[in-house]
Amino acid sequence: MTSSDSKRQRNFFHVLFDDFRMSDVGKTFFKELREIKEFYLNDEQRERLKTMRAGRSALHITGWVLRGMFYKLSPFRRLLLVVGVLLLMNISIDINKGGRSVHSDTALLGGAVLVLILILELKDKLLAHDELEAGRRIQELLMPERTPKVDGWSIWLFTRSANEVCGDLVDFLRFDEHRFGVAIADVSGKGLHAALLTAKLQATIRALAFTEPSDGGLASLVSRINAIFHRDSPSNMFASLLYAECGGGEVRIVNAGHLPALVLSNSAVEEMEKGEPALGLAREIQYTERAVQMKSGDLCVLYSDGVTEARNEQGDFFNKERLIKFLLKTPLGQSPSGAPAEIGASLVAEVDRFIGAAGTADDLSLIILKRA
Repeated sequence: MTSSDSKRQRNFFHVLFDDFRMSDVGKTFFKELREIKEFYLNDEQRERLKTMRAGRSALHITGWVLRGMFYKLSPFRRLLLVVGVLLLMNISIDINKGGRSVHSDTALLGGAVLVLILILELKDKLLAHDELEAGRRIQELLMPERTPKVDGWSIWLFTRSANEVCGDLVDFLRFDEHRFGVAIADVSGKGLHAALLTAKLQATIRALAFTEPSDGGLASLVSRINAIFHRDSPSNMFASLLYAECGGGEVRIVNAGHLPALVLSNSAVEEMEKGEPALGLAREIQYTERAVQMKSGDLCVLYSDGVTEARNEQGDFFNKERLIKFLLKTPLGQSPSGAPAEIGASLVAEVDRFIGAAGTADDLSLIILKRA
């Protein structure tokens, strides 16, 4: 083999495996197995597995996965699968031709039928992926800039989807040079339906925040948002929302079922009060506006459960205690020099280190506000 042939061969395998390392085979294999169980097994089946021994549980998992896979196929593809399996079992066919018996091996034909099913399923997946990719690009266009400039404040906004599209919302609203609003929300569920409701919720917030009379304050605004979300959403869907408006050194917040904001001041972290129920759980909900005064160097952190409920391979959560401990270790926890963008990027990296090979299971969103 010439050097050019060897180089072409290396390039071929480089493209084929896309920098996949053999050292990752074990981790990737078990990760794929976990994802299969997560997708095909329901909660009742997972509970039953806890009472079974290893051998018996493996048989049940195999049976449940095969059954789930079979019923997720269209009726025509189920028929193809049955035919392909029967042919693959090498059922012999004797064909009588001119008094001669001709033996036909059907295993190759069975394999071809199964490959056809794989091609059809892959085609559907790629079409769906293209649609979701287009949806993700639209979501990115609707995202505000990550570090908007406001006099007297440093701001960092971040959201990362666990899948192609995101069910979390992070938004920024500029009212004038010194007053702005931020929103962080988490729509229940995952996938396209959650992403569509997220886009509608963002449009509702942006429309009402600039037009709703200020007499009732932010509590009235969020009550109106809830009424619209309840009216226009499926009965089993809800969304947590934390909406804040900042002016001067004051942060006014309404919490609709979201994780409370954390305020870091004088090397201590204070958790703000919990709010009222999430959006969509009832048609009329009375919300409460709360306020916190922030001094120069103080930090306010708004986050989604994708931070605290990030889980590692052992099943442990990152949790709120780790988040607070991390914040107290930041430069801002010791002096007013930490930049929100640097703190946020370090926090995301810390969460990624924690989950390791377990992979991201939920959307992760952060808003960090620092009083200059």
